[in-house]
Amino acid sequence: MRHPGADERGAVLLIVAFCMTLLLGFAAIAIDIGYARQLKAQAQNSADFAALAGAGELVSGTIADAKAVAHDYASKNGFAVADVNVPPTSGTKVNQTGCVQVKPSESFPTIFGRIFNVGTLSVGAQATACASPPLGGPYAVFAGSTTCPDAISFSGANRTINGGVHSNNDVKITSSGTVINGTTTYLNGSAPAGSITFNPSTDNPTQLTGPLPYPDDFSLADYQPGGAKAVLAGTKYHNAGSADIDEAWLTSNLLYSSSTISPGLYYTSGNINLSGPGHTALGATFVTSNGDVHFNGNNFTFTPWDPDGLLIASFKNPNSCSSGQAVIKLNGNNHTWTGIMFAPNGPLDFSGTNVDTSLNGRLVANSIKLSGSNQTLTRNDSYPGRAGGFELVE
Repeated sequence: MRHPGADERGAVLLIVAFCMTLLLGFAAIAIDIGYARQLKAQAQNSADFAALAGAGELVSGTIADAKAVAHDYASKNGFAVADVNVPPTSGTKVNQTGCVQVKPSESFPTIFGRIFNVGTLSVGAQATACASPPLGGPYAVFAGSTTCPDAISFSGANRTINGGVHSNNDVKITSSGTVINGTTTYLNGSAPAGSITFNPSTDNPTQLTGPLPYPDDFSLADYQPGGAKAVLAGTKYHNAGSADIDEAWLTSNLLYSSSTISPGLYYTSGNINLSGPGHTALGATFVTSNGDVHFNGNNFTFTPWDPDGLLIASFKNPNSCSSGQAVIKLNGNNHTWTGIMFAPNGPLDFSGTNVDTSLNGRLVANSIKLSGSNQTLTRNDSYPGRAGGFELVE
């Protein structure tokens, strides 16, 4: 007969062995997995700081500089291995110009995990930060449409643009003697070619991988009755309601005499139509919420009232890319414009047989057509817009 305690001793040993295995498993979770979580938190912090540093560099620097700075920040935070993508290759900002994506990673040997044949664990993180270039930026001509064909179209002869040119779609240049002293960028189609001189000549023009935001952010509400700019204008705020602003309206309101328009901020929900020779408006800004702006004549000289440089704006959306539906249309010869012409929802059309016109400001519209000859468009650094910035987005 066997002693009855022998079987019990064997059972106890099995239970102890099983409990020790569980205890070691818990130790692996508490130590290895806990360390992995700590390291992952460090990786996320490193990714966040590196992405922000890279985006900060993009505000005024190059893509190469942004990548180098992001790598440097990740390395200083203990992650020598970091995948830096400009623009991002995944996430909600995939292929978006002006964004930096950082993915640091690290592998470490386990302590207790080897008992379960897990020799190493890997952790990683991901962060994306995006830069906003200074509003106004380097541009003299900016078309924001991503769908309009020939979003920028230049025809005619002898045109000089002192500043950048950008289209969120394509650029078509058929004019002869065009000189662009600034960077030309576009998204779709082939590079603009022909009788064009690009300065600088290296890497210019450049095709981007994602659209750029409008370089100006004028808000219609600011110019409507009670808005910030309307209040600022005070007695120089001229509200036409839904009436058209033209020579007859200006005259009846004692704002027009001998081809001279009184200074101030002019607002209407209707159209703005001026025609004839020799109009002069020194310190006048014209805004319509839902109408067209048509100026037709010769020898116009205009400067803006708006301290931010807005000269002419139409917020109308014609749901058309056709220059025949232009919400801002300027026609004639020998004009001198100072300020920003802004049509974020519709086409801007500047035409004439022999324009001989200068603009000291910028054109910003959904699509832009320039025709005629002897034009000079110069970016005006007096209207820089807001300073650039950057933020963590994911």
